[in-house]
Amino acid sequence: MQRPWQSCSAHPAPLDFIEQVKSLHPDAGAITAQLLWQRGYRDLHRQVPAFLNWRHYQPASPFEFPEMQAALARLQKALNNQENVAIWGDFDTDGVTATAVLWEGLKPLLGAQLVDFYIPNRQQDSHGLSPHGLEELQQKGVSLIITCDTGCTNGAEIAFARQLGMEVIVTDHHTLEPTPLGAVALINPRQLPWEHPLRHLSGVGVAYKFLEAVYATWPEKTQGYALENLLDLVAIGLIADLVELRDECRYLAQRGLEQLGKRQPLRPGIAVLLQGASKDTARQRQISFTVAPRLNAVSRVEGDVRPLITLLTTQDWRQARQLAQHIEKVNAERQRRQKEIAQMAHAKVAQLDLSASRVILLTDNSWPLSLLGLVANEIVKTYGRPAILLQTNPETGMAAGSARSDGFVDLYEALYSQRHLFEGFGGHPYAAGFRLKVAHIPLLEAALNQFLAQQEGTASATPQPLRIDLEVTLDQLNERLFRELEVLAPFDSTHHPLPRLLVRNVELTQLRDNTADNGSKKRYVSMLLHDGQHTFPAKWWDHQIGDCPKARCDLVIELEQWQKSLSAVIKELRPNATNVIQSASFQSLMDYRDRPHEASGKGLRVETCPTSRESWRQWIQRAKREQQPLILAYSLPPEQDALKVWQVFLTLCQQASQQGTSLQREELREHLGIEAATLNYALNVLETLGVQVMQSGEEFWCEWPPEVKSSPHTAVALETFTAAIAEENFRRRYFAAAPLPALQETH
Repeated sequence: MQRPWQSCSAHPAPLDFIEQVKSLHPDAGAITAQLLWQRGYRDLHRQVPAFLNWRHYQPASPFEFPEMQAALARLQKALNNQENVAIWGDFDTDGVTATAVLWEGLKPLLGAQLVDFYIPNRQQDSHGLSPHGLEELQQKGVSLIITCDTGCTNGAEIAFARQLGMEVIVTDHHTLEPTPLGAVALINPRQLPWEHPLRHLSGVGVAYKFLEAVYATWPEKTQGYALENLLDLVAIGLIADLVELRDECRYLAQRGLEQLGKRQPLRPGIAVLLQGASKDTARQRQISFTVAPRLNAVSRVEGDVRPLITLLTTQDWRQARQLAQHIEKVNAERQRRQKEIAQMAHAKVAQLDLSASRVILLTDNSWPLSLLGLVANEIVKTYGRPAILLQTNPETGMAAGSARSDGFVDLYEALYSQRHLFEGFGGHPYAAGFRLKVAHIPLLEAALNQFLAQQEGTASATPQPLRIDLEVTLDQLNERLFRELEVLAPFDSTHHPLPRLLVRNVELTQLRDNTADNGSKKRYVSMLLHDGQHTFPAKWWDHQIGDCPKARCDLVIELEQWQKSLSAVIKELRPNATNVIQSASFQSLMDYRDRPHEASGKGLRVETCPTSRESWRQWIQRAKREQQPLILAYSLPPEQDALKVWQVFLTLCQQASQQGTSLQREELREHLGIEAATLNYALNVLETLGVQVMQSGEEFWCEWPPEVKSSPHTAVALETFTAAIAEENFRRRYFAAAPLPALQETH
C-alpha cells in the first residue's frame, strides 16, 4: 500500500513575520520564513536569529557539566606529577573525530605527557573499555585515561583500571547507568536537564566542550593553539552521528561547516575526502554520504582505525592522499561485502509472507555483525517496514544484531516492551542493537508484530504519510530558491530535515540509467522534468528506466547543488491523474520542550509531560477537532519513585478510612502524578493486604482491617505496581525527547 502524501503548508506565515525574517539574513525570503513558521521557529527576538546565524547564539559554558571541576582538578594533578596520560576513544565516526579532537587539542597543555590513544579493534572488541586494553596502557606507564564517546557503562572496567593504578575521566554522551561509575569525573550531557542546550551533544561535542574548559583554565599554556581549529572535526562527528542539530549542536555544526568551506583547508585529509563540496548542504551531504561511510568502513572491514587519526590530524598532503586512497579501497571492500549480505537478505525476505508481518526479522550464522545495520537500512527502504538482522551462533546459542526503523515507527519503544528477552540492549527511536538467546527469537518476532499491530491498528495498517513542506513549480527551482533553503542549513534527519518540495504534473523526459561514480556503484535514473514550458534535471536513486511512468507525474523532491549545478533528487513520484494529496489536519508541533518558559503563540498548550500514548492521542485528537497547533510547553519532570508514591497513596487511603470519607479517583491520580491504570494496580495491592475497597463510579472507600498482613498475592501485585511506575517514567522520558516526526505520527 502506498503511503499518503500530506502537505504541511496549508497555514501561511504572517506577513510581518516574513518581513522580519527577511531582515535577518540577506538570502532569506518568504519561503525561508514559511518553513521556519511551519517548524515552530517563531520567536524573532532570540530563537530565529540564533537559528539562522551562529553569531547570534550564546554558547553554553562547559562548566555547567556538574563534574567538570573534578575532571580539571585531576588533570592539574597529572600536570603537577608529570603523569602519563592517554585517550580512549571509539571506532565510529563520532568516536574517531572525538579522539582526534582530544589528541590534537590536549597536546598544547600536556606535550610529551600525552603518550598515546587507544581505540578498540572492532573485529576483536566491542565499544568501551576492556581489560586487555587497560593492561596495554599500564605497560606504557599511563596513570590517567580520558575517554571520549565511550565509558559511561564501564564501571567494572574502571574498577579494574584502579587496581592497575590508573584513574579515568569519562567524557561520553550515551545512556547513564543507575549505579555509580567509579570514575574520577563523568562529563555527560545526560547529567543535565532535558531542556539544557548541551543535552543533545554527541561524543565529539562533549570532547570539544571539555577542551573549552581546559583552555579556559590554562590560557597561558594553550594560547599558542586556536581551539576553533577543531570545529571542522566537530561538525563531521555531529553530522555523522545523526544528532538533532539544535541549540549547541547546531551552533557547533554551523561553525564547523563554515570552517570546512574556507579556501585554505586546515586539514589535508578532510579536504581530500570532501572533494569539491562548496555549499553547506553539499558539504553536509558529503559528510553523510561520503566521509562518514568511508571512515566507518575501516572499522567494519579492518578493525584497526589508528590510521584514521593520522588522516584527520596530518598536515602532510602526500600522506593524506595515500591514506585516503587506502580508505577508498577498504570502502570498496565494505560495499562488496554489504552487497553480498543484502542479496542474501533479499532472498530470505522473498520467502516471507509480508502480508502477515509488520516487522522483517532475518537471521544467518555467517553474517558479520559490523555490517548488519547498513543492510537493515536497505531492507527498510526496500520494503517500507522495520527490519532486524541477527548474526546467530549455534555454539553459544546466542544472537546479536541491529534493528532499523522506517523513521516513523518508534522501534526503541517496541523493543523496550520486550526487554525481558534481551541479554543486552541499547539504541534510540530509529536504530537499536541487542543480544538475545537464539531460542527467544521466535518469541521476539511474534511479540513485536503484535505490539506494532496494536499501535497502528492492524498489521497492514496504512503507512505513515510522506510530509511535504512546500509546493513549487519548475520555474521556481532555481538558484534563488536554493539560497533561501540554504539559509536554513544545516539539516538533520528528525528535528529539522531537508525541505521536501512538491512539483505537480510534469513529464519525465530524456531518461537514462546511470551508476554513481563515487565508488558506491548505486544505480539511478537521470532525467529532465518538463512541464510544457520549463525543464529541470533530476535523479531518482535506486531505480531504473522501467520504473518511470510514461504519464505526467507529481513528484516529491529535495533540491541539491553539486559542483555549482542544481538538480532535483526524487523521493517519490505518482501519476498525476490518480494522485491525492492530503492537507495536514493541523499545523506542525511547536516544540518548546527545551525552554518551556519561552513558549508563545496561539495554540493548545501541553504543559504536563504525557505519561501514555492514550493521553497523547487525546491531545492529537483535540488539535484535529479544533484545528490548532500543539504547543509543547513541558520539560521532563523528576523521576517517580515507586516506593514514595506507594507510601503517599497508602497514607491518604488510611487517613480517609479513619475519617470515614471517600476518595475521588481523578483527584487522587492527579495528586500522585500517575495514570488511571497505575492507580488500579495500587488498589489491587491494598486488597491483597486485606483492605476492603468499595467503588462507586469515580469514588471509592477503604475499610481497614484490624491488622494489615501480606498475602501470597501481595508481592506480585506490588511488583506490577512498581513496573507500572517504571513504565510511566520511561514514557515521560520518551515524550520529553522523542523527535517531532515520531510525535506527529503517534495517533
